[in-house]
Amino acid sequence: MTVLGQREETGTDPREQLGALERLEQEWRRHPVRDDRINHHLAGLVARAHIAGGRVLEIGGREYPRGGVFPEDRFTYDNMDIVPEIASVVGDITSCPELPDASYDVIVSVDVFEHLKQPWLAAAEIKRLLAPGGLVYTSTLFSWRYHPCPVDFWRYTPEALKFLFEGLVVLECDFDLTERRRDIRKKSKEDPMPIDALGGWRENVRVFHAAIKRA
Repeated sequence: MTVLGQREETGTDPREQLGALERLEQEWRRHPVRDDRINHHLAGLVARAHIAGGRVLEIGGREYPRGGVFPEDRFTYDNMDIVPEIASVVGDITSCPELPDASYDVIVSVDVFEHLKQPWLAAAEIKRLLAPGGLVYTSTLFSWRYHPCPVDFWRYTPEALKFLFEGLVVLECDFDLTERRRDIRKKSKEDPMPIDALGGWRENVRVFHAAIKRA
């Protein structure tokens, strides 16, 4: 996972400052798009965990975004969602007693935990559903513009994710600043945040956590 934090020195000339801002805003385009970046990171973590096959649960995964990481000849992939039409497993990750303990070798969530009303319940269920030796990978937000779809509840630090998944063996946990200065503008009527003088939200920091359940 690329973790960036460049700082570009500028003079006092407003034109220099605007030019520096423009260069920073474009920096994220030099890197792979988010799903490709996450998939590359996740594939390396799966290899480090020595997981060559098994059952995968992606919480909120739609249109099989991790297909390149979990080929069908070695992995069985389920996506969990509350919308039946797009889910192979219909359920709520904060409470899914219908799924037995230790059901999955890998559990993934990307851009989900900020939308969960009770993420501590979700973390407890994930730990219960994870098989011994299994890997959990969580990618969510530390700083991002408000985006209710349908509700936007939380932001996280690495320490918060470690706390939620306490008891697991941490492989990696850190900030991802790749998209920090990306211009992210208002996209929906439900978003009450105004567009600022620079055009959009300018502090876009992701956070990730990867851990293994003790065998």
